[in-house]
Amino acid sequence: MILDIKDLHHSFGEVNAINKLSFSLEQNSIVSILGPSGCGKTTLIRLIAGLEEVQRGEIFFEDKIVANVKFNTPPEERSISYVFQDFALFPHMTVRENISFAASTKKNKKQLIDQVIQLSKVETFLDKYPHTLSGGEQQRVALARSIAVQPKLLLLDEPFSDLDTNLKREIIDDTLHLINSLDSSAIVVTHNAEEAMFLSDLIAVMEKGRIVQIGKPHDIYFKPSNVYVASLFGEVNIFESIIINKKCDTPLGLLETNNFRDNQKVNVVVRPEAIKLNVEKSPVATPNSGVVVDSKFLGNNAIVHLTVIDSDNNKHHIHSKLIGEFLPSPASSVSFSLDLNHVFIFPR
Repeated sequence: MILDIKDLHHSFGEVNAINKLSFSLEQNSIVSILGPSGCGKTTLIRLIAGLEEVQRGEIFFEDKIVANVKFNTPPEERSISYVFQDFALFPHMTVRENISFAASTKKNKKQLIDQVIQLSKVETFLDKYPHTLSGGEQQRVALARSIAVQPKLLLLDEPFSDLDTNLKREIIDDTLHLINSLDSSAIVVTHNAEEAMFLSDLIAVMEKGRIVQIGKPHDIYFKPSNVYVASLFGEVNIFESIIINKKCDTPLGLLETNNFRDNQKVNVVVRPEAIKLNVEKSPVATPNSGVVVDSKFLGNNAIVHLTVIDSDNNKHHIHSKLIGEFLPSPASSVSFSLDLNHVFIFPR
């Protein structure tokens, strides 16, 4: 075990940033801490790095305690490297000097620097200063400087948030290969679920200072523990319902429910990609039908806005997401079916 956190609590005044948080990180693994701004992600990794002092709880690194309420091992004495969101490069040093400074205490310095330069793809701008570099180039230099320390644990705080979409994909891919080439583990802080799924062996979902679910990307996506987790992977359709005879009524039809008691109130989450549409030549008088309001083409897929009417004759605005160029015109009649892999029911 490279990292073990037990019952961590941290507050700023009356604000609880971290609340009774515990989790462990295996050697040579990548974990993403996923959640929106203000959920405690950055505070957590600052505590792990030693940049904040522990107020309650314990942090173990390689089975040795490094922080509790009585003492805090200095950051430089932990084999941990931190990539800040703003990169924090030395402005008066060239790229080569930034990397060389990080590797200054290593015995195999020259060999290490050459390897880091090659792995991080910074060969073409080694003699430039940080302020002359693009955001993507600065990101590469920040990563290069961090791995030149040869850390056992790499911490990355929202490392891709300021990059444009195409560059972001390239940098994320290179970052994954870079981390996998090292004999180290990594924690990546992000609010982007797609980034977390691509990079990580495990995803830890945070909400209000707590980890509410931790698991493999596939499990987090297909087995979310609550509405909050299910909603992190894009917009969703959410309906309130009540269990009657092991079924709940929704604007998208009756759903079977075997794990709830009768009269229990529930929230039903339906991802847009769960709703499969077929255009009908004339209005369909069935529960599983609706009328198209608008269609938007988004490249690889399309979003269709439609109106459906529930069993009480109330109208609901629904979003469906389909692969390809399925773009029914406004006022078209459609029938629909549900892919239940993207439908979730939670107690309310």
